Amino acid sequence: MGSSIEFRGFVMFKGDRTYIRRDAFGEAEVGRLKVSRKDVLEFFRGANASSKIKQTKSGAWILDETLYKQLVVYTASLSSMRKRTSLRLLKLAEIIRKLDEYSLHFWYTEIVERYRKGGLRAIGRVARALRVLYGVDK
Repeated sequence: MGSSIEFRGFVMFKGDRTYIRRDAFGEAEVGRLKVSRKDVLEFFRGANASSKIKQTKSGAWILDETLYKQLVVYTASLSSMRKRTSLRLLKLAEIIRKLDEYSLHFWYTEIVERYRKGGLRAIGRVARALRVLYGVDK
């Protein structure tokens, strides 16, 4: 008798900016991130998540909440990175995919709250802390 409500997050691409919404018509949870469509799709490919996303012309629907949270943390961390080498990107993606549910939820909520209160600059501080803690930035 339980009704299952399917999760539906949305990633929208406008030029070289990425906006992430919990639903298509809501306000962006995190927006104006300097992350390309190519980088986001590479993250999905690495996560073997083709069954959990549906691509559209303007973005992609994410049908899994854990993948959605991983994407928020990944794009926030990536957008504030100055030196984007392929090794650092792979290491960052691997670390985020391996986070346990509690840690992932912590970083996700921290990023969303900081974005609401302080914008992109506040996200940069959280993202830098994550990268230093897990050894992506040394």
